[in-house]
Amino acid sequence: MSLDIAVWVPDADAYAGRAVVPDPPGTVTGVGAESFRYLLWGSDTARRLGATLLPRLADVTVVNRGHLQVPPDDLDAFDRECVLLADNVGRLSAATGYDTRRVLGYLSTMRHAVERARTLGGGVVIW
Repeated sequence: MSLDIAVWVPDADAYAGRAVVPDPPGTVTGVGAESFRYLLWGSDTARRLGATLLPRLADVTVVNRGHLQVPPDDLDAFDRECVLLADNVGRLSAATGYDTRRVLGYLSTMRHAVERARTLGGGVVIW
C-alpha cells in the first residue's frame, strides 16, 4: 500500500461531503509508502520542525481512518508546512534515513495538489 493525495471539492451529496476530482493525465499522486505515515510525516523530527498537519497521518482513528483531509481554509497552512519541511529536508532525511530527493519529490507532489485544489475551491486528502 502507499499513500496518495487527491483533490476534492465540497459536495453535500457526496460521501463525507466531498467529491474527489479526477486527476489530469500524467499527474503524480504518490506521497510515500504506508509506513511513511509514521516514519516520515508523523516522525518526531517532523513534529519538532513544527509540522502539525502531516503528523495527523500517524494518528489513525475510527473517525479519520488514517486519512488527512485538508479543507480549503487550511490549504495555506498545509502549503506552508510543505515548504517548512522542504526547507529542512536535510534534517528530516538524516533523522529518518529517507533520501532527500525522494522526500522533496513527495512534498512537490503535495504542493501541486494544493495548487489544483485552490483553482477549484477545494481541498486535498491524503489516504
